[in-house]
Amino acid sequence: MRRFDRTSWRTFAAVTIVLNIARQVAFPPSEVGSAATIGLALVVVAVAFALTAVLRTLFHPDDD
Repeated sequence: MRRFDRTSWRTFAAVTIVLNIARQVAFPPSEVGSAATIGLALVVVAVAFALTAVLRTLFHPDDD
């Protein structure tokens, strides 16, 4: 079993925060509906997860 890796969680959190700020600048919550805001937030989390996986693969290819 693989040990818990805090670095990937920190990377995920940082990427999520940056993408969320970009989302709020591009689509201010006051100008879009609640459903759109929630949907965009979920998209941000999905993209952050995928980007974190790509970054982890690029910088730590031997980890499984």
